[in-house]
Amino acid sequence: MMTKAYFRRHLRVVRSATPRTVLIVTASLLLLLSGTLIANYTTFAGNTVGSFEIDGNLTVDHLAPPTEPIDWDSSPFPAALTTFTDGTGPTDDIFGLGSKENDQSSWVCTTGSAPPKDDVVNEISINGAPPIAGEIAFRFFPVGGVQKQFLYANWSRLSNNGDAHIDYEFNRADPSTNPVPGCPQLPLRSPGDFLISFDTQNGGAIIGVSASTWNGTTFLPLSVGSQGILWDAAVNTAPSISGLTVTGINLFGELALNVSDTIGEIPCNKVLFVSMKTRASTSLSAELKDRTRIKPVNFTVFNPAGANASGNAAAAQIQDRLLGINQALPAATPATCTQGVCSSQSGIGSTSNSNQVLNAAVPPPGGGVVKANVLSASSTSTVDSTTNTATDTGVAESAGVNLVGGLVTADVVRGVATAQASGFNSSFSSAGSAFQNLVVNGAQMNNVNPNTTIDLPAVQFGAGSFVKLLEEIGSSSQPPSGQLAGGTFAADLTVNMIKVHITSLALTGDAVDVVVSHAQAHADFPQPAGCPALAGTVSGNATIINEQTNPSQLPVVVGFVSIPPQGGHDHQDLDQLSTSLVSGGTSVSDSAGTVLNSGSNSSSFAKAANVCALPVGGVCTVFASAITSQANSASGGGKSSSDPQGTSLIGLSVGGMSVSDNPPPNTTILLPGIGSVTLNEQTCDGGVAPCSGTTSSGIRVRAIHVIVNNPNALGLPQGADVIVGEAHADSSHP
Repeated sequence: MMTKAYFRRHLRVVRSATPRTVLIVTASLLLLLSGTLIANYTTFAGNTVGSFEIDGNLTVDHLAPPTEPIDWDSSPFPAALTTFTDGTGPTDDIFGLGSKENDQSSWVCTTGSAPPKDDVVNEISINGAPPIAGEIAFRFFPVGGVQKQFLYANWSRLSNNGDAHIDYEFNRADPSTNPVPGCPQLPLRSPGDFLISFDTQNGGAIIGVSASTWNGTTFLPLSVGSQGILWDAAVNTAPSISGLTVTGINLFGELALNVSDTIGEIPCNKVLFVSMKTRASTSLSAELKDRTRIKPVNFTVFNPAGANASGNAAAAQIQDRLLGINQALPAATPATCTQGVCSSQSGIGSTSNSNQVLNAAVPPPGGGVVKANVLSASSTSTVDSTTNTATDTGVAESAGVNLVGGLVTADVVRGVATAQASGFNSSFSSAGSAFQNLVVNGAQMNNVNPNTTIDLPAVQFGAGSFVKLLEEIGSSSQPPSGQLAGGTFAADLTVNMIKVHITSLALTGDAVDVVVSHAQAHADFPQPAGCPALAGTVSGNATIINEQTNPSQLPVVVGFVSIPPQGGHDHQDLDQLSTSLVSGGTSVSDSAGTVLNSGSNSSSFAKAANVCALPVGGVCTVFASAITSQANSASGGGKSSSDPQGTSLIGLSVGGMSVSDNPPPNTTILLPGIGSVTLNEQTCDGGVAPCSGTTSSGIRVRAIHVIVNNPNALGLPQGADVIVGEAHADSSHP
């Protein structure tokens, strides 16, 4: 957010770093101006600021190098354009008499004919495109080895029978939702908004560019330094120029301004709105004349044509060395797919394939390796030019599963892999993956965490044999921070819901590998031209149960979800909870996060019903009818904060005694003969409250946290640790 202090800081920097002496137009002419600090100078044809030709025309005039500097008809134009159109004559949108730039309470919005010299009209037409009245563009370009942001703008008007005074006003508020009374679709001002002005005098022989910021009451001047260094501007001095449909000098104007060193860098994709207006004179208290509709600023040039999405899915993949089987089910779709069902999309469009097999049985006779009632798979790849995203989703579902003669059975096994990439971030998610009534080697599996491995007895299955559940292999990548072009945002995820690896099956010595419900997804999207890669990060995770009964062993973790640093979404639903020390009903764990140019945010939660922790003699040491631990974090605009909003604990009892709902943070209750329990435990990252900072912050919330300090009837070793309902979220952004 651009504030008054922000602009003053930049103002001090610019004033100390740039000369304030007004250049001499001729040996005998020295202009002394006040008020808005407009610097007026003779136009020098052929000047460049920000590698832009400031020469009063629209065509590229240089011979070399081939792409820089640019002009309005450079193809492709290396920055996104925001264009303005405006009519002329009695139906034109104009300001009524007495409307002053600095005083919106004086504005009268009406229709009618603006004075010809102040009438912006649709006269600019490049390469045969429909004519427009003006346009702006933002671009980053290196200056002295440092990337600087530049603003380019132009205008055309009906008549040159007087000086031109053009404003480009930039606002953060959306006028369509908060209209100025009597003037819908016109600027709604808030502190930090800014104005760029283009003024000509003496028929365009003298040109000035100025910048001002709105402080809530009036516009305050900002230093724009010297012409030819931090800014330059020109009008057409030839009566006829290519791309301008009207004939006459001083009917077209253009400017280039170093934004980084004057206004202060504006984050790419920041929500800004811009409009064009004309004034009667150089003064910001002068009467307003013509106006255009306000437009959202377009900062980036997306390239969905260069995006890709691809993936595959298979309900079952079987390798049996003894029987010589190596196949994927359902059958290859299309025929070229090597992993069941495939899809691929390069450029804008969507491709989807699916297939299924009913009552599948893989030899030996009777389906000794794989039996299933339904084996289905689908893969969908999409590149969407509306949202500028590439997305692939693979889904593999198996029903009535029986593997290796009953070693693994399940009513339903569903694997989902989703990868998504845009021009600003990339992410992956396995949300939707699930088991129903899963049994592994005779043991019911109610809670399955990602990448759970169950070792199989060597005598029966061979050394090194195992069953792996909910295997997730994911990655996301982005261009290095600060890179402007040529990079790629990409995400990949592979999900294997059941993987059986048998090295030597008893009696036969057979080696078998089976994968059930495999899904793989990939997406990539080119970095938009002109915007540095995002520098923010997020992290988040949630857990239903983390049970450390023996400090010398790994903990039992139930319902764990997490997201990568570039954001994404992960989710688990469990029908019931059951560990050695905790039981409960349905539960949900979820973590999601997003990194944008304007900021980063993440949120995680863990929910569970009818939680019973540490039962002793049929009585729960800690009970809750419903718990929700929630952690939220957001960073951007020079501040970061994290909070536990959404957290709740209902129907509590400790040691058989009722406890009030939603106890205060970090409520600790002693447990005689066991230790203590902390309810609604909240900890800021770094350990210092409040959970806030300038660029990063984070918070961890635990609904129930039991620590065993004493010898106890449960036989738990001292130091045992049980956590029910944990959520963590953090974010960072420069």
